[in-house]
Amino acid sequence: MDKECPQVSAGEILATCSAACPVHTDTREYVQRISRGDYEGALDILLEVNPFPSVCGRICHHPCESECRRKTIDTAVSLRMLKRFVVENTREYRVSRQKKPAERKQGAVAIVGSGPSGLTAARDLALMGYRVSVYEKDTKLGGMLAHAIPRYRLPADALMEDIQDILATGIEVRTGCEVGRDITFQELRKDHDAVLIAVGLAESHSLPIPGTESSGVFLGIPFLWDIANGLRPELGGRTLVVGGGNVAIDIARAAKRLGTSKVYMACLEKREEMPAWQWEIDEAQEEGIEILNSWGPKAILAENGNVSGIEFRRCTRVFDEEHRFSPLYDDSETTQVDVDSVILAIGQKACLDCVSESPVTVDRGRLQCDRSSMATSERGVFACGEVMTGPGSAIQAVATGHDAARVIAHFLQTGETLKIAPRAVQTIGDLPAETAARAKRFERVEVSLTDPAVRIGDFSPIEPGFSEMEALKESRRCLACATGAYLESEAVCAGCLTCVRVCPFGVAKVDRTAVMPAQQCQTCGLCAAECPAAGIALSRFATNKMREKLREMLAGTVAEKISRPFVVSYCCLNETTSREFLREQTEAEIRETGILRVMVPCVGRLSALDLVSPFELGADKLAVLACKEEGCFYTGAEGLLRRRIARAKKFLDEIGVGQESLQLFNTEGSAEQSWPRIWAQLRSAAPDDEVIAAQAAAGGDSR
Repeated sequence: MDKECPQVSAGEILATCSAACPVHTDTREYVQRISRGDYEGALDILLEVNPFPSVCGRICHHPCESECRRKTIDTAVSLRMLKRFVVENTREYRVSRQKKPAERKQGAVAIVGSGPSGLTAARDLALMGYRVSVYEKDTKLGGMLAHAIPRYRLPADALMEDIQDILATGIEVRTGCEVGRDITFQELRKDHDAVLIAVGLAESHSLPIPGTESSGVFLGIPFLWDIANGLRPELGGRTLVVGGGNVAIDIARAAKRLGTSKVYMACLEKREEMPAWQWEIDEAQEEGIEILNSWGPKAILAENGNVSGIEFRRCTRVFDEEHRFSPLYDDSETTQVDVDSVILAIGQKACLDCVSESPVTVDRGRLQCDRSSMATSERGVFACGEVMTGPGSAIQAVATGHDAARVIAHFLQTGETLKIAPRAVQTIGDLPAETAARAKRFERVEVSLTDPAVRIGDFSPIEPGFSEMEALKESRRCLACATGAYLESEAVCAGCLTCVRVCPFGVAKVDRTAVMPAQQCQTCGLCAAECPAAGIALSRFATNKMREKLREMLAGTVAEKISRPFVVSYCCLNETTSREFLREQTEAEIRETGILRVMVPCVGRLSALDLVSPFELGADKLAVLACKEEGCFYTGAEGLLRRRIARAKKFLDEIGVGQESLQLFNTEGSAEQSWPRIWAQLRSAAPDDEVIAAQAAAGGDSR
């Protein structure tokens, strides 16, 4: 009996970035944690769904960025680079969080292949408690990640970070063991309750044209395999790569690094039709690789058995009207390129020798598999990754690995087939143009690649990672979509239109009661700060809970022996360039320094009540540390904050505390330099006895 299981909970609304990710990474949450200096928490979010964050931080095609709503304002948030920053700054924590399942369930699973799909399924099943054995015919784990991605893109140590984390779950690994040669498929079936075939597409297609047997003709995947394993294929001074995809780009750039003076790429597609990512094409051209578009190979030319050139005919069409691959050629237009080496990168196929002597059905070189249940023709044998889906990305392979683990676990528990429903999700939708037009623009933080003349000299990584300052700055460009303002209770809303008047994005509306549409709200929080009934809250930052937060921070014995004068400091976290001030203070620090730091995503969202609460809880002074002059993310926020501060000062005068106890400062330079000077200035004089007495009379704690 088949059972259907949805991918995403019914009714769940995702941010567009998360919806675009094949594993639905909670992009918004991990970026927000970075912005708060919680890199470990960000790693936890990543690892929930992606066991290959180190790999994806380097080579992911980042579909999340393509759907980032910030691109309607200026440019998308650099999500891939932020992911890389997290994994590079949490290595010790990542090791410390590793753990094996406490109990082992009945059931053993064999996984053939150790690429991203196979290892993802292995990890998931191991964490569920099943015994998992991975069979890899090579001596290294990682599949194409280990053998076909050039090291200038994916250093071996980055891949090993992910693999070691996966192995820590207690998976058994047998490398150098080829199923079908060193162990039969029947033996696997006998020793395991389920088998997963995850062999990927590790072989290259050739071309049915004259000359492919000539010396100097290479197949793309074996070429990359040799380079990844320390070999240097012998190329002539002029090399041509046939193909227009990402693998072809990798091959061409690798050939350049082997010392070939001239490298060409030739493909059927027009430039705009090339399947390679645009940034890969741009980087290849920067390195001097010449791309010949709309040419189909006709024959490889040879002299004395050695490649001397390649002849092309004009390709007039690659796809038919239904976008099926159906090239047409104009044989009257031909050209010839004189080269010494030709590398064919026109597609990949699976090596299915592992099932050659088994009942598993293979038709014309393709494994027969039901995509919805991942089941092959043999009961208890499943497939995932590119051997099932065809060519794709690493993160897409990870997604199928997760699905395979769920399907296999269900099979082991019930003996039934589980069908995975399509990944249909509901998103918040695009950012309306009228909202984007009112938003401030902030430049994306970019890193400069190594100079092309230098980087083609070897296989050293060409892309530096973010510094901490760069990562914090870029993370704060995130719009935190769908975490904006909402009315806590319709009963408190009088329809006074205050929210409508103060909203800098024209989002708030009043239809009997206030409405802040999630698709438009930019999470500035000004409506929450200005609402006379304090009836508006934010999903991401509860300004209306500030008094409770302060009480929690001052719980226990902190306030009893605190150094005087006691200064509460509301700090705009967007001004920090490290997590020095973002970390939580200890009780001892607060007592000894007399400073309580309260980090706020934007101090412009502090309400008048927030400005008074510290004095009720025993503070002598309150410092509001705002961003740099005119540096606020939200238009009009600073003006409204000054108005609320003026009201709070008037109230402090009326109760005898004195308006000088509340001061607003703009950050000058970095927070790490500016803020300590402000705190030292505020604590340079002891509090006035009359002020303390007035606080006590107002209900404050003057201890």
